[in-house]
Amino acid sequence: MHSPCSLNIDIEWQTLNNAANEALGKRKKRRHKRCLILWNEDIKNLIENKKKAYLRYLTTCSETDKLEYKRLVAVVKRETRKIKRQCWKNICIEN
Repeated sequence: MHSPCSLNIDIEWQTLNNAANEALGKRKKRRHKRCLILWNEDIKNLIENKKKAYLRYLTTCSETDKLEYKRLVAVVKRETRKIKRQCWKNICIEN
Protein backbone atom coordinates (compact mmCIF):
# COMPACT_ATOMS: atom_id res chain seq x y z
CA MET A 1 0.00 0.00 0.00
CA HIS A 2 1.35 3.41 -0.98
CA SER A 3 1.40 6.31 1.37
CA PRO A 4 0.24 9.72 0.06
CA CYS A 5 3.84 10.90 0.07
CA SER A 6 5.08 8.03 -2.10
CA LEU A 7 2.24 8.57 -4.60
CA ASN A 8 3.24 12.21 -4.88
CA ILE A 9 6.87 11.21 -5.49
CA ASP A 10 5.81 8.70 -8.15
CA ILE A 11 3.77 11.38 -9.94
CA GLU A 12 6.66 13.85 -9.73
CA TRP A 13 9.08 11.25 -11.06
CA GLN A 14 6.78 10.37 -13.96
CA THR A 15 6.36 14.05 -14.81
CA LEU A 16 10.10 14.65 -14.71
CA ASN A 17 10.77 11.54 -16.80
CA ASN A 18 8.18 12.55 -19.43
CA ALA A 19 9.61 16.09 -19.64
CA ALA A 20 13.15 14.76 -20.06
CA ASN A 21 12.08 12.32 -22.78
CA GLU A 22 10.23 15.09 -24.60
CA ALA A 23 13.10 17.56 -24.38
CA LEU A 24 16.00 15.20 -24.96
CA GLY A 25 14.45 12.29 -26.76
CA LYS A 26 15.19 8.68 -26.12
CA ARG A 27 18.46 7.12 -27.07
CA LYS A 28 18.25 4.71 -29.96
CA LYS A 29 19.71 1.30 -29.50
CA ARG A 30 22.78 0.78 -31.60
CA ARG A 31 22.91 -2.15 -33.90
CA HIS A 32 25.63 -4.65 -33.35
CA LYS A 33 28.54 -3.75 -35.56
CA ARG A 34 30.50 -6.35 -37.42
CA CYS A 35 33.38 -7.16 -35.16
CA LEU A 36 36.82 -8.07 -36.30
CA ILE A 37 37.69 -11.72 -36.22
CA LEU A 38 41.12 -11.70 -34.71
CA TRP A 39 41.02 -14.37 -32.05
CA ASN A 40 42.81 -17.44 -33.30
CA GLU A 41 45.08 -20.14 -31.93
CA ASP A 42 48.23 -18.07 -32.50
CA ILE A 43 46.94 -15.18 -30.40
CA LYS A 44 45.66 -17.61 -27.78
CA ASN A 45 49.07 -19.26 -27.47
CA LEU A 46 50.89 -15.93 -27.34
CA ILE A 47 48.62 -14.68 -24.56
CA GLU A 48 49.04 -17.91 -22.60
CA ASN A 49 52.83 -17.60 -22.88
CA LYS A 50 52.64 -13.97 -21.77
CA LYS A 51 50.55 -14.95 -18.75
CA LYS A 52 52.98 -17.70 -17.79
CA ALA A 53 55.87 -15.26 -18.06
CA TYR A 54 54.00 -12.77 -15.88
CA LEU A 55 53.32 -15.38 -13.20
CA ARG A 56 56.96 -16.49 -13.34
CA TYR A 57 58.04 -12.87 -12.90
CA LEU A 58 55.73 -12.47 -9.90
CA THR A 59 57.20 -15.51 -8.19
CA THR A 60 60.88 -14.80 -8.90
CA CYS A 61 60.94 -10.99 -9.19
CA SER A 62 64.09 -11.34 -11.29
CA GLU A 63 65.07 -8.78 -13.88
CA THR A 64 65.41 -11.39 -16.65
CA ASP A 65 61.86 -12.65 -16.07
CA LYS A 66 60.61 -9.07 -16.12
CA LEU A 67 62.35 -8.44 -19.46
CA GLU A 68 60.95 -11.67 -20.88
CA TYR A 69 57.45 -10.67 -19.82
CA LYS A 70 57.82 -7.19 -21.35
CA ARG A 71 59.11 -8.75 -24.57
CA LEU A 72 56.09 -11.04 -24.76
CA VAL A 73 53.73 -8.11 -24.13
CA ALA A 74 55.26 -6.36 -27.13
CA VAL A 75 54.97 -9.50 -29.26
CA VAL A 76 51.28 -9.90 -28.40
CA LYS A 77 50.59 -6.25 -29.27
CA ARG A 78 52.48 -6.51 -32.55
CA GLU A 79 50.77 -9.72 -33.63
CA THR A 80 47.34 -8.39 -32.65
CA ARG A 81 47.89 -5.25 -34.72
CA LYS A 82 49.06 -7.34 -37.66
CA ILE A 83 45.96 -9.57 -37.50
CA LYS A 84 43.65 -6.54 -37.16
CA ARG A 85 45.20 -4.93 -40.22
CA GLN A 86 44.82 -8.14 -42.19
CA CYS A 87 41.20 -8.49 -41.08
CA TRP A 88 40.42 -4.90 -42.15
CA LYS A 89 42.04 -5.54 -45.52
CA ASN A 90 39.82 -8.59 -45.96
CA ILE A 91 36.71 -6.59 -45.04
CA CYS A 92 37.63 -3.80 -47.47
CA ILE A 93 38.24 -6.31 -50.26
CA GLU A 94 34.83 -7.92 -49.63
CA ASN A 95 33.02 -4.61 -49.91
